[in-house]
Amino acid sequence: MTYFPTEDRDGTIIITLTNGERNTLNLDLLEEGAAALQLLAKNPPKGGIVLTGAGEHFTCGMDTKVAASLDEAGQKRAVAGINDFAAALHRLPCALVCAVNGNAIGAGGIMMLCADWIYAATGHYKIGLPEAKAGLPFPAVAQAILDHWLEPSWRRRLALSSMLLKPNEAIGAGMVEATVMPDDLIAKSVAKAQEINAQPGFRACKRQLRAKANAEIDGILGS
Repeated sequence: MTYFPTEDRDGTIIITLTNGERNTLNLDLLEEGAAALQLLAKNPPKGGIVLTGAGEHFTCGMDTKVAASLDEAGQKRAVAGINDFAAALHRLPCALVCAVNGNAIGAGGIMMLCADWIYAATGHYKIGLPEAKAGLPFPAVAQAILDHWLEPSWRRRLALSSMLLKPNEAIGAGMVEATVMPDDLIAKSVAKAQEINAQPGFRACKRQLRAKANAEIDGILGS
């Protein structure tokens, strides 16, 4: 079964990350996700893309039990998987809206920073980048995304202290645009994706805005 089931809602593709109770990431999931996103980039949906999580979590990040069990080859594959997945998200030419429905930890925070707009559902959950606490340093593409899209003082606080934010606190950190009621999350995210993607200059402006970061990512990946 796919880790990324999709729904076409009036021209907007809703992608729902789906992997068990906590939506953790593993090697197969990362590789499937990167391939799916690269395919969408070749034929971008007219209403943009909304990315959300199944159940109560957006994603709790890399499965730490899986990560701890990897040998050297597996570790290299995991780093490559994270780099490729994050790069594919960041390079999407159409509008990407993250609809954060619950905990967005580690890689979940990186995924949010790849988006053009981020809505977070109100609720008692956390958003953050606790890689230091988890013992999982940022892969190079993830670090490049952090460097380009997170304000320096917040980059320092989040990356070095592993602090976790409530959804409304994440607005001040520049990781969320607004909080919305959970029942309205997908509908508002779809509407925003369609709104910004319909602008005649959106794709050109997005390409300009991301040119420096994408050039750095290309250099990391050798593409």
